[in-house]
Amino acid sequence: MLWLNIPALGWCTFPSFILLFYMEFTGHSKISRRPLFTILCFLPAVLCVYWQWSGNKIFSDVIRDSYGWTQVIANTPQLIFFTAYYVSFISISIYLAYDYWKKANIKRQKEAAKLFFITPFPTIVLGTLTDVIFPTLGITFVPPLAIVFILIWAGGFAYAILKYNFIALTPKGTADEILATMNDVIFLLDSNNNITFVNDAVFRLLNYTPRELQGKPFGFIAASYEDKKEISEELAESGTISNREIYLKGKDGELIPVLISASVVKDQFDEPSGLIISAKDIRQLKLTERNLRESEEKYRNLVEHALIGIGIHQNLILVYANQKFASMLGYSLEEILDKPIEDIIHPEERALILERAERRQKGSNEPETYEMRFLKSDGSYFYALISNVLIEYEGKVATLFNIADITDTKSRIELEQANKELESFSYTVSHDLKAPLRSIIGFSRILLEDYNDSLDERGQDYLKRIFTSARHMQELIDGLLKLSKIGRAELYIGQVNLSKMCMDILQDLKTLEPARKVETVIAENVTVFGDRNLLRAAMENLLQNAWKFTSKNLRAKIEFGVENSEKGCVYFVRDNGIGFDMAYAEKLFKPFQRLHSESEFSGTGIGLATVQRIIQRHGGKIWVESEENVGTTFYFTLPS
Repeated sequence: MLWLNIPALGWCTFPSFILLFYMEFTGHSKISRRPLFTILCFLPAVLCVYWQWSGNKIFSDVIRDSYGWTQVIANTPQLIFFTAYYVSFISISIYLAYDYWKKANIKRQKEAAKLFFITPFPTIVLGTLTDVIFPTLGITFVPPLAIVFILIWAGGFAYAILKYNFIALTPKGTADEILATMNDVIFLLDSNNNITFVNDAVFRLLNYTPRELQGKPFGFIAASYEDKKEISEELAESGTISNREIYLKGKDGELIPVLISASVVKDQFDEPSGLIISAKDIRQLKLTERNLRESEEKYRNLVEHALIGIGIHQNLILVYANQKFASMLGYSLEEILDKPIEDIIHPEERALILERAERRQKGSNEPETYEMRFLKSDGSYFYALISNVLIEYEGKVATLFNIADITDTKSRIELEQANKELESFSYTVSHDLKAPLRSIIGFSRILLEDYNDSLDERGQDYLKRIFTSARHMQELIDGLLKLSKIGRAELYIGQVNLSKMCMDILQDLKTLEPARKVETVIAENVTVFGDRNLLRAAMENLLQNAWKFTSKNLRAKIEFGVENSEKGCVYFVRDNGIGFDMAYAEKLFKPFQRLHSESEFSGTGIGLATVQRIIQRHGGKIWVESEENVGTTFYFTLPS
């Protein structure tokens, strides 16, 4: 009986060990490693061991049979408890393996889980048959072989662990594969800075095979001694390097710019044993930066050599001026910068102009273009036409202005030429910005898709902000290009059916958003004379505007019609959308002016400025009436 009781330490605790093992394998280690859970798992096992060693036995006796000694099962409540405990724990383990098998995405994990799921079945079936059913039926010619079948089960574990590296418990089995498939180059250096390992990406970057670099000093591929020295010094000081730009030397002699990150590797005694260095190819990024610098230089040259004076004032202080502006006033660039604008305004106009400038920077609706007199350095003055627009300069509101001398007829002719050049300049700037911007958007998207896992949460957030801002800037540039084209496009006047045009535009909007229920009312056979393409652009902007700002109204309604007045026909587009405070009505038709945040309603703030430009080019007028949470109506006129 002693030799029967001693194995009870194994067969009584076996289900508990199996359950904990399967939970660890299937990713439930947070639960299985809790002390309370472990105690609860082994509590049934402890009870069963106690019963077997005391009088309440599960196996009550041993008898001699033809093949040797065998145990006799005791028909006791303790046996029923042991059976329930055994069956439940084993069943849960098998279910966990099955569930993990079905959900695993990695082939190695699926194959290991399949073995863990399949191997228990022959063990349980055959073991129960030889050790329980046969003895109960009095069949004695087959010895109890459950222990043999358990060894088969254990063999399945061992096979899975050896063949599939048991990666649910440790990543060591897949470390080489992970390093080999990474796009970034990985170097492992020993304590003497000799290369002991590189992954396959080194061939794509430097054209060296891993074998060719084995045992070589890191300086063999470092482009300069200074880079190697600075890396060593920084590692000695802080133990890590993050995103340091250096150049590596390829097999063909090419100097390749990379961003490296490095850290010291320590052994089990916390002593430095080597370095791990990762390198990311930034050749394309450097090319994009160079293109941006060239574009910036190009635009700077355009401004510096413009035929009109261009400047920026902030808080009524000149913070930028081109050479033409300084020359017009008789100053050098050094003399005119940081000068208060009151010093260059004729005394008779100074108070009016300064008051107007202050109100403009506070958001008031002030004239953008007007004539004024500028005071020169010698005390004389000249008449100029000035144009103002609010911009953001170094994070604060500022006024960008351009001036042209209109003292005589020749100056007026020059002004017309300068305006054309400025318009062409605006178009060129907007158009040429698109190419480098596409590069930023494209490579940001590639980084988000292919290198997202290499960035921490903050890095991912910064990259997403870059991508979103670039996309928004692209939309702004497209809007500027359209606005610029409208000013230069030649008008082709003909009869235009606005009713049919509106029906077509609204049908397109309904096709894009079929789930929306919007009531549309279109006056019949409303015809005007104008440029078909420009009027189409204007009506698209107005109707898209109405469609957008009624999106939160479950009973949205959009209407196009015409009213007769003493001065002729007045056309309108009306909606029952969110509306706005009429105190801000004048801001609507200014480029980039928005009354709602980007998070509420998307847009660039150029659409309504485009509409106003089109209506004005036709000789008409446009205005708006609105009430918050009631709706908005845009009115416009067109000459007969």
